[in-house]
Amino acid sequence: MTQLTGDYAASWLPWIMIPLVFYILPFPVFAIVFLWIQKEVSEEIKETDNNLAEIGELEVPNS
Repeated sequence: MTQLTGDYAASWLPWIMIPLVFYILPFPVFAIVFLWIQKEVSEEIKETDNNLAEIGELEVPNS
């Protein structure tokens, strides 16, 4: 069984990777996922509004 005694290559890796993966990395990942989801929802709303405007059920302001 291997013991993590620091007698191996890159013994600093667990020390830096734990905070990076569990404390720092989730923020940009969740931000990117949130923006991606909101972009898709926004596109669907625009498409729905355009479809309703075509059939005359919704008046779209000129912009």
